[in-house]
Amino acid sequence: MRSQLRLRVLLPVAVLALLGLGYGAFAFTGTPAEEPAPKPLGTPAASKDPQQARLTRKQWRQQANLICAGVEAEIAKLGEPQTPADVQLTLPNTLALADTALVKLKALAPPKRDEARVNKMIKYFGGFVKVETQASAALVANDIAQFVDLNSLAFELNEKGNRIASDLGAGKCASGGRSDSVLARQLKHHRVVVAVLYTPGSSVDLLTVAEARAGAGEVHAGFVAIDVTDTRSIALLASRYDVRDAPAVLVFARWRGAVNVIMGYADRETVAQAAENAAL
Repeated sequence: MRSQLRLRVLLPVAVLALLGLGYGAFAFTGTPAEEPAPKPLGTPAASKDPQQARLTRKQWRQQANLICAGVEAEIAKLGEPQTPADVQLTLPNTLALADTALVKLKALAPPKRDEARVNKMIKYFGGFVKVETQASAALVANDIAQFVDLNSLAFELNEKGNRIASDLGAGKCASGGRSDSVLARQLKHHRVVVAVLYTPGSSVDLLTVAEARAGAGEVHAGFVAIDVTDTRSIALLASRYDVRDAPAVLVFARWRGAVNVIMGYADRETVAQAAENAAL
């Protein structure tokens, strides 16, 4: 029953990651195929010199950001899948958008000095889409552990692409990594943060959230409840702390990471003590 509940809850997750909805996993998963690709700025269309057909770094950055920003608007129109049936309808459209976006980015001619890095960026983002598709298949097979592992790998690829995009000035294409997770944001504001991974609809999980919130409040620690559908946070917890199930309580200390991991239910006294110890 527990695994069935998790499957029903988690099944939309891979698509959410591809869509970028709510959690912004992939900043540019695509634009509709009928939308024309932006034309290179300031380059003669009939030029015989291939070097003259290349964009300047500024032009490439502008057009890449235009593609990525446009995608976010188009993705929002798809709506957020809520059921397995929604997933089956949405996934093909999402993958089509992703392919279209990658084709458009490949069509841009970057400066020669940036070409290798741009190609590598596109390769990483393409890998993200491919692996998240495999993660979706793992969910259909009810293999939650495999899903978590694949999702973690997908985000590693995504963040490699993000770093290159950011270095090149394509900030619109570099959002949505694990560093953008709600947990990462909490750690910027609190020295100690209590994080709870929970499954919506589970009474034990929700009780753990309430107890952990109260325990964190007793010692003035930060607090965040992480829904299992938050793919970025899931990827972070899976890759660094081998968390594969909910509920789980993790106590983080800034710069040190998770200093205490409690699998299963934890009462407020236990959480408060763990958070107090983390502050020492």
